[in-house]
Amino acid sequence: MDFPGEFVQNPGGSLALSGLPGYRSSPARRLGEGEFGGFGLAYAQVPDASLQVASAAGEMGLGLFRMAFFSSYTEMDTLYRQVYSELQTSVAHSWFVGGLGYGVSVDILPGQENWTCNRYKAGLALMKSSLSVSGMVALVNQGDYFDMDYGVALRFDGARFGAFAEYDGESFDVGNYLKFAHLSVISAYRFPEFAISVSLVLSVGNWSLSGAYGNAYPIWDWFGFTASKSIRKKTIL
Repeated sequence: MDFPGEFVQNPGGSLALSGLPGYRSSPARRLGEGEFGGFGLAYAQVPDASLQVASAAGEMGLGLFRMAFFSSYTEMDTLYRQVYSELQTSVAHSWFVGGLGYGVSVDILPGQENWTCNRYKAGLALMKSSLSVSGMVALVNQGDYFDMDYGVALRFDGARFGAFAEYDGESFDVGNYLKFAHLSVISAYRFPEFAISVSLVLSVGNWSLSGAYGNAYPIWDWFGFTASKSIRKKTIL
């Protein structure tokens, strides 16, 4: 499950091909093999800035199609609030995944003003065996204001080991994961302005619990955790 919030560097990469969504996630995602869907909760905090965010997310498969959502609440001390919700849909085939997303945020400065922003996403991934290349664009609109972000990625996703490299026009994220029977270790590094994030994921049955730590030098440390459950097709009555 991806972490919510703009300030969080997702250890597994924002353009991963599967997983419950977060703020930076590509909508071009597919369900895991044998999965019908899933749901989860996530939380992240920057103690030094009194900044925290919590979210709930879910996804469901309908044939080749996937529907997903997530909603988050962010606050920074008594100065700022944000409520954000996003819907995603994607279609997957043996060699590609394409997806679209739409989100809306309500940003609040308590006692002063508030405003609404619309956010649009489009993502595409091309796959060959364990290798994939993918891209995403995200457009934010608030009144007459427009801003566009993009990301591209190259990934290798193996059964026990994986690695990725992502570029967003300003920085590179490189990372990898190692999977054991019930434990996964995921890490990512950002350049040229250095940042690091590390996550440990414990999987028992259909449940996954993770704890993560990140440092974006010289600004802040953050930590977070997630709890998610996958729903297998064979368990559907």
